[in-house]
Amino acid sequence: MTQPYDALDQQVANTLKGSWLSMFLTELFQGVSQIALFLLLLEAIWEWDAMFGKPDVYVLFALALGQSAWLSQRRHLGLPNPWWARLIGLLCYAVVESYIEGWAFFVKPKHLTFIVLTLLFVWGLSLETHKDHPVRAMMGTVLARAVQGIGPLFFYIALDLRDQDWFEGVDDFFKSAPHAFLLALTITQIGALIALTWLARRQRAVIDKLLEQLKTLSRWGFGSHVVEEVLRDSGPHAASRVDRAIGFIDIRGFTSWSEAHPPEAVIDMLNGFYAAVLDACGTSLIKSKMSGDEVLLVLPANSQAEQLMLQALQAAIQATAPLQLTAGAGLWIGPVVEGFFGAQSSQIHDVIGDTVNTAKRLCDHATGGNLLAGPVARLVHPPTELVSIQAKGKQQPVSAGRYVLPVKPPGKS
Repeated sequence: MTQPYDALDQQVANTLKGSWLSMFLTELFQGVSQIALFLLLLEAIWEWDAMFGKPDVYVLFALALGQSAWLSQRRHLGLPNPWWARLIGLLCYAVVESYIEGWAFFVKPKHLTFIVLTLLFVWGLSLETHKDHPVRAMMGTVLARAVQGIGPLFFYIALDLRDQDWFEGVDDFFKSAPHAFLLALTITQIGALIALTWLARRQRAVIDKLLEQLKTLSRWGFGSHVVEEVLRDSGPHAASRVDRAIGFIDIRGFTSWSEAHPPEAVIDMLNGFYAAVLDACGTSLIKSKMSGDEVLLVLPANSQAEQLMLQALQAAIQATAPLQLTAGAGLWIGPVVEGFFGAQSSQIHDVIGDTVNTAKRLCDHATGGNLLAGPVARLVHPPTELVSIQAKGKQQPVSAGRYVLPVKPPGKS
């Protein structure tokens, strides 16, 4: 059975990805902007007295915030972020700073460190997106996490070698025992970051698999519409009175046919019947309940109710006709009590009320190929004829419209 579940999948995805603010903070402190923050801290320590009088600090801070906000907004809207999008901040910073400082901008250790680390980090993030190439994704993870771990050390080296020859200073830097220990800590941190990333990816894969199974079970038990509402409102709905179109479709001739066939054949026939009926309703279906040779359909109480029921009945007839069976249907539009019923630890979602009972009685009286629907005043599509039904449990006859599909019923079970 194939049904469009795009709306539910989108609702689940929106719930998982979180708010724009959480995305922004993640991008700012764990994305490429993190390297800009490293440089900003370096600037603060390097030239604290003159820091707030220099334009490069404001430029760097504004670009880090602006790029993080822009990338987060695209993610929040479900738009892809191409690899080059993370280089916009670096490009703008290099253009502005080279205009202010001239070519000296490109030879300063702190700027070289910032440029190299940013390029390597973006390269790693780009490789990580290759989910269909595990080796590339793994290399990307190692590269990106290595940059995150070694970034603070490189900026520390740039600070420590201030006004010294860069290449000679690096060689002497690691001859110091404290600096060697700092390098060992950095390598350990990189290993921890890589392990945590792989663990998080593994956990996300397990969560996605469990989530898919839970979504399937929820759809079977409650229906997509109900699951969407629970996710949207963060909890089950209390039972409330609403207007619904309640339909029943029942196979005619099922009892005698099932007695003459093995259980496996009966199951195959019922599965085909269920699939045909539910597919015919499409995304308009609010909830369904399958019980033996009968299907209950909960539909919106609008002008399409009769047309949807006729489509579902036609699909049921086509599914059962090769077996010399047919189907009849009943529809009633009106108020129902809809929501979750039962104990707190064990609840079901259902619809109850006179509307449900009346729809069931009309279905019981409908011969094969017929739809009995009402109230007559709420029918939009003109029926073939108007009939009066003496329904079980009703003191007065029920007026209904009869819709006749072009099929000859073989009998009623």
